[in-house]
Amino acid sequence: MASVYRRHPRGTRYPPPMPLLLILACAGEADDSAGDPCTLTPPLTERIDVPAGHRVVDADVPGPWLDAPRTVPVHVWYPTDATDGDPAMYMGAVEDPAAFDDAPLAAPPAQCRMPLLVYSHGSQAWAGNNSPVLRHLVAQGWVVAAPDHVGNTLDDNWDPRPVSYSFTRIADLRATLDLLAALPAGDPLADRVDTSRVLVMGHSFGGQTAWLLAGPTVDAAAVEASCDASALGCSAEERALFADWPGDTRVVGVLPMDGFADTDLVAPAGWGDAQVPIVYLNRSGEGDDHPFETAAAADVTWARFEGACHETFTSTALPCEGFDKEEGEDLVAAWLTAFAARQVLGLQGAPYDGILDGSTSLDPRITVQTTR
Repeated sequence: MASVYRRHPRGTRYPPPMPLLLILACAGEADDSAGDPCTLTPPLTERIDVPAGHRVVDADVPGPWLDAPRTVPVHVWYPTDATDGDPAMYMGAVEDPAAFDDAPLAAPPAQCRMPLLVYSHGSQAWAGNNSPVLRHLVAQGWVVAAPDHVGNTLDDNWDPRPVSYSFTRIADLRATLDLLAALPAGDPLADRVDTSRVLVMGHSFGGQTAWLLAGPTVDAAAVEASCDASALGCSAEERALFADWPGDTRVVGVLPMDGFADTDLVAPAGWGDAQVPIVYLNRSGEGDDHPFETAAAADVTWARFEGACHETFTSTALPCEGFDKEEGEDLVAAWLTAFAARQVLGLQGAPYDGILDGSTSLDPRITVQTTR
């Protein structure tokens, strides 16, 4: 697959984002209602690189199991017509020259709601560590949101972590959805984001978060054993969390990447109870027998990347002999687009179905199995 992503030095002026103008359109005549979802022309599986607007909004995470009030920074990327601006900074250290802080929103041609992807980063990573792939959807009219999971970021990592931290990560994603659904009047994104049908993607520990958000059945005995083994123990409030494991009706699909569903909180048979479709991308040889065998009763598509590395599925610049960085980003963008088109936009047919069922080969190194 030819790459359409190019790196640009700081200060580069980008050409006007024509792909957005061509791709984003709303059906029907323009009106003053923001109640209807945007209808996109067929999404492009070949990765698009145009700048995105970026902002950070704090979200409060409620929960009686928390020792103290929890607030997480939520990074939001959105379409913009801006061609230059102040680059986004992640964790105060990682600059993104293709995301402009507080750039003006490029309003769609009618007052419709833009589709939403929520991203969960890996352990000791950060919200923006997959920016090139996330911006691919933004270029096609989506909004993308990702919290920095406080207590498990590049510069803030708790050790040991409480057993309930798996739930806390899920609560971060739920709080992100609640935040976007309740932005105050006058906010440029207020009533412009469709939080009723959301796709969740995660990498590494974030992949496990996505697996858990699919709604498997938690094993009560395993929870008790984990609590007993934890150096921190579990409070009564923490133990109560797992009695009713949190699916979320707003989530219509999850895409974990190289994040193994091996948590001790779920018995093997429990993964088959997942309530939404799952597309799992991982390195061949890593957890090979777990996702497909133990979740076979659920709707699972499993794509194994032969020769990939853990960071093939993010933009973190670590060397990988099997896949170079742009190859990984292009392939993840294609899989994400196909799944998003089906699950969020309700689109079927070529090229999406072929990618998802493996009949269309994006790369000979990818093997696809599916329970569909």
